Formats: sequence, C-alpha cells, structure tokens
Amino acid sequence: MVNIRNYNPTGLYNYPVSKKNVIEIRKLKEGEKASIVSNTMFKTMFQNKDRIKYSAKLLSYIIDISYEELVKSIRLYKNDVDKEYNSDKTQTCDYVAKINGSYVNIEVNNNSSIETMERNIQYLNTMYARNIEEGSKYEYQQVIQINLNNFSFRGKEKEMEIYGIKNEEGEVLTKNITYIQIYIPKIREKWYNYGTNKLNEFERCILALAEPNIELAKEIIIGDEIMEKYVDESVDVCKEKNFGESYDKEWALKDEYIREGIEQGHNEATIEIAKSLLKNGMSVEDVSKNTKLSLDEIEKIKEEMLNLKDDIN
Repeated sequence: MVNIRNYNPTGLYNYPVSKKNVIEIRKLKEGEKASIVSNTMFKTMFQNKDRIKYSAKLLSYIIDISYEELVKSIRLYKNDVDKEYNSDKTQTCDYVAKINGSYVNIEVNNNSSIETMERNIQYLNTMYARNIEEGSKYEYQQVIQINLNNFSFRGKEKEMEIYGIKNEEGEVLTKNITYIQIYIPKIREKWYNYGTNKLNEFERCILALAEPNIELAKEIIIGDEIMEKYVDESVDVCKEKNFGESYDKEWALKDEYIREGIEQGHNEATIEIAKSLLKNGMSVEDVSKNTKLSLDEIEKIKEEMLNLKDDIN
C-alpha cells in the first residue's frame, strides 16, 4: 500500500481486537435460545417477509423512519453480490432491504479480521454500483450498511459508530454511502456494569436479539411488545427440527474452527516471541534456536519488521 503525503488517518486496523464479552455460538443449554449472531438464527428471523417487524424494530432505532412506516415500506431484496466474472465465487449478503428508494444491508460479523471488514465494504460498493438509475442523468441510490459485530476494539468505547466518506475537516463528500458499526460486546459490558436501567431502547433491542439466556432476554425488554414477541418466537423456532439441525451444524463447524485457531494461536505467539527477541538484538541464529523456527522464517520476520518500520517513518 502506498501512503499519501500529509495524510495519515487513524483507522480501525490501528486498534487491537477484543473478544471480551462476545457471544459464543455453541450447543444450546436448557433455558437458552440461539443468538442473532448465529447465521442460522439471523436468516430465520430477519430473512423472512412474515417477520419483517423484527428488522423494522431494529432499523427504527437507526434510520429516521418510524417503526410503523418501516413495517409497511421494507421490501426484502436479493442478497447475492453481483459477480464481475463468471469464475468468481458467489457471495451472499446477510440482509438487504429496499426502503423508500434506499438500500439497507445488515451484516453479522463473528470474524474480527480486517479482511472481513474489507469484504463488507466491497459488498456495499457493489450494491451502490449496481443500483445506479440511468436516465437523462445518473441517479445514485443511497446505500447503508449496518454491521452487527460480535467483537470490539480495545481503546474504543462507543457502542455504535457511523462512518462516511469525509475529508480531514469532516466535510462529507456524499451522503449516499454510510457504514455503521455496532459492537454487541460493548453493549453487554454496559449492561453488566450498570444494569438494565442504564440502557436505552436501542441497546435493549440489541441485547434481546443477542442474549442467549431466555429469562435475561425477557427481563431486558419487559414492556416492549414487539421484542417480547421476538423472544417468544425465537424460543419456539429453536424447538423446530429443521432449525435445530442447521444450528447444530453451525456450532459444530465453529467449534472445529476454534480448535484450529488455538493451534494457529500457538504459531502466532511464537512469531511474537521471535519479534521481541529480534528487537532486543538477539541474532537470527539464536532466535531460531530459542523458538524452533527456521532461519528462513526468522529472516522473513526480520524483513517484515524492517519494512513496517520504513512505512511508519
């Protein structure tokens, strides 16, 4: 990546990822429902025209349109990302709806990698490009992406952040592209620390969608008729055979990925030790002996460290 002169913005990639207070996708225990961070649950409750009221409820806290109007105006849209080439792999968004001429995309993110964030940006840009209205002049349709993140960033305390295309002074280039980041663990942290009374309606809605414990979810949204119905219906859905089979397959795959990730984590920890030893002036040969990494691997790590230093300077 090349740098732009006199332009050095801070990005999310500058912050370390935190997995504190994340929701685990695992086998359900008695008294639990599947969380909305489960792909199976999200599809079941949001990608269904008969359950429009639930996505409308969530969106009513983000978009300046009433819940009643959203229920009437939301139109579920095709969620396949257009392929540039026939050989490209088919990609699917989690949720796409058309609302009063604008397109809203919701993505549930359990993977905290920068690659996932870049992929989601690609989704929205593709959606923006494919919905250009041609006529006497081009009309570009507004696109909004809402990311429900089952992770957060250390050093960033907000539960929700809104990103647009702006210059250094904050002047907006266009209002037609907006990215919204919602950090579920941050909302859970606020709940743990201060209790339900300190949560606003939006935060209660998010927690009711995300919280696996049925009793706690009901306590969080007591008095909210729509979200009470959501909890009851999500409990019933979890008892259905087809849903149970799909969910069991999902958490089993997640469990396998976690085990593989632990092994990968050991390798990453070894690399970090090697970097630390190199920073302290240890020779490549001695670092290799202490970490069991090959000389070639150590040389590559050293080269990457030097390149990173050059980029910073």
